[in-house]
Amino acid sequence: MAKHLLKDTKQLYHNFKMKYPSEGEHKMDSLPVLNMNAVEMSNIQIHAGLVKLSSELFIYQKHFDWLKKAAHTFRPMSFDYEFHAIHNRIEKLMKRIDILMIRHNMPRVSDPIVPQFPNSTNPWGVIQCGHTIFHHFHLFLDYATRVLLLMKNKW
Repeated sequence: MAKHLLKDTKQLYHNFKMKYPSEGEHKMDSLPVLNMNAVEMSNIQIHAGLVKLSSELFIYQKHFDWLKKAAHTFRPMSFDYEFHAIHNRIEKLMKRIDILMIRHNMPRVSDPIVPQFPNSTNPWGVIQCGHTIFHHFHLFLDYATRVLLLMKNKW
């Protein structure tokens, strides 16, 4: 599921970049920080890995919700279907992770606190945030796919 979500996100990001080009890197403090090297990744424990994936997927889902809403205030986006598909896939992956947690007798983690989103009142700010969200989510999904494969080998 994570691989398919990665592919869909890559396509939506490409479409977003084509319609709303932006140069340079942008930052959003509300996004999860991915700071793990290959050694730490190979030593990841199932419980910690699933909790991290679940909570960060929830945060990214809220960011995509914010982006869709913020973008519509300026100009209706032609990506509604793709945004909806990404949202559904995130939801399905979160449910699958919850099932894995139940299967391994792990308590369900409560949803993390929803971060404070930027108060962008101009289209350029929303476009910059969109590029940042897509870029970070793409990196996160690449990480998540690798971690899930490593965990699969530990089961």
